[in-house]
Amino acid sequence: METKRVPIKAVLYQYGVGLIVGIGGMAAGGWLAWAAVAIGPLVRGEYCCNVTRSEISTMVSLMDFGNILSPIPAAYCMDIFGRKPTLYSTAFMYIFASVAVIAANNVWYLYAARLSVGMAKGVAFAVVPIYLAEIASPQIRGALSAMFIGLLNIGLVYDYVLDIFLSFTGVNIANAILPVLFGIFFYFVPESPYYLAMKEKEKRTIKSLSKYRQVKKDNEALLMEANFVTETVATDMEQKGRFIDLVTTASMRRAMLIITALSLLQRSCGLSPTVAYSMVTLPETGGGFSRATYMVIYSSVSVVANYLPSALVETWGRKKLLMASAASCSAVQGIAGLFYYFRTHHYDVSSWLWVPYACLVAVSFTYSIGIGFVPSTLVGELFPTNIKCHAGSISAIFLATTSFVLNRIFLEVSDRWGVEWMYFYFATSGAVCVIFSHFYVFETKGKTFMEIQNILKRETGEYVKEDEIKTETGK
Repeated sequence: METKRVPIKAVLYQYGVGLIVGIGGMAAGGWLAWAAVAIGPLVRGEYCCNVTRSEISTMVSLMDFGNILSPIPAAYCMDIFGRKPTLYSTAFMYIFASVAVIAANNVWYLYAARLSVGMAKGVAFAVVPIYLAEIASPQIRGALSAMFIGLLNIGLVYDYVLDIFLSFTGVNIANAILPVLFGIFFYFVPESPYYLAMKEKEKRTIKSLSKYRQVKKDNEALLMEANFVTETVATDMEQKGRFIDLVTTASMRRAMLIITALSLLQRSCGLSPTVAYSMVTLPETGGGFSRATYMVIYSSVSVVANYLPSALVETWGRKKLLMASAASCSAVQGIAGLFYYFRTHHYDVSSWLWVPYACLVAVSFTYSIGIGFVPSTLVGELFPTNIKCHAGSISAIFLATTSFVLNRIFLEVSDRWGVEWMYFYFATSGAVCVIFSHFYVFETKGKTFMEIQNILKRETGEYVKEDEIKTETGK
C-alpha cells in the first residue's frame, strides 16, 4: 500500500522510539556479557561464594531457561494489556536481578538473578519484533528491527568496558541503571496502533499513528493508513487467534517452519556459548592482547556490524543478508573448530594462538550482519495480527531452548570430547541455514503485511481473494 518516501520527521521519531526500546535491549546485552565478566571472580572465590564448574553451567544456562518460561505468558499479556505495558514489565525484572546479585551471599541469589533476566529477555524477544513491526513505516521496518539487536550488542560493550574500570559490584550497579532509564523514557512512548485498532479504539489509533507518522490527526494520508490498519486488523481478528491457528493452514505452517527453523539455526551458530565461555576456552593470550581487551573489541565490532545492515536490509533485502551472514559465520566457526582440534590433539599451535581470537571478532561481524536479526524481523512480518503474538512467543521459546541446551552442555562436551566438536556443530548449523534460506525464505522488504500474507498463500497454493489482490496492487 505505502510506497511514498517516509518524511524525515517520522523517520527520526520512529528511530527515537527504537532507541528507547533498545535501552531495554542494552540491559539484556549487559547480562549476556555478565556471565563472562562474572566467571573469573566466582571461580577464584573473590565474590559472593565459591562455585563449581557445574554450578557455573547452571548459572549461565538459567538465563536461557527464563527465556523459555516467559514468551507464552507474554503472548497473552501483549494482546490483553497491550504491547507497551508488557514490554514495560521487563524493567522491573532487570532491576530485581541487579539487586539480587548485589545482595548475593550464595549461588541461589545468582540463579534467581539469571532466571529473572532470562524471563525479561524472553518477554522482550516475544514483544519487540511485533511492536517495532507495527509502529514502523514499511520502508524502514527492517532497519528498525536491526537497531534493537544493535543496541543489545552495545550492552555487551557496556559490561566489558565497565569491567575494566569498575569492581564487580560497580558493574552490577551500572547494569541497574539501564532498566531505570528504559522505564523513564518508555513511559512517554505511544501504544502500537495495531493493538489499539484490535481493541476498537479508533480515536487512540489515529492519535498513535499521528505520533509515529509525525503528521496532524486530520491528515488525509494518515486517515487512509488508519483505515487500512483498522480493516487489516478487523480481517485478521474475524477469528480469535489461537496457538493451533499457527498450523491449521498451509501458509501459516510455512511461516512457522521459517521462523522456528531460523530461530533454531540462529542460536545453533553458537554466539551465546562462544561469548559466555570465552574466559574458559580462549588461550591466555593471542596477538598481544588480553582476553578482556579482545572481548571489548569483539563487542565493539558487533555494534558496528549491526548498523551496516540497517542500510543494506532495505536495499539488499532480508534473504541475501541472511544467507551471506550464515555462510560467513559457518566458515569462521569452522576455522575456530580446526584450531581447537589441533590444540586438543597436541599439535604445536603456539604460533597460531591469535586464530581463535580473530575468529571471535570475525563471528561478531558475520553474525550481526544478518542471521542475528533477520529471524526476529520476520516474526513481526509473516503473521496476521490475531496470531502474531503467539508466533512471537514460539519463536522466543525456540531461541531460548536452543541457547539453554547449548550453554548447559558446552562445558561438559568440551571436557569430555573436546571443545572443537561444539564449534564444528556451530559451523554445520550455519551451512544448513544457507541451504534452508535458499529454498524456504522469501523476500519481505518494503511489502505490506497483506502483501506478505498473499505471497505465503500463493507459495503454498492457497486461494487469494480478488479484493485482496486489488488492495495489494492499488488497482
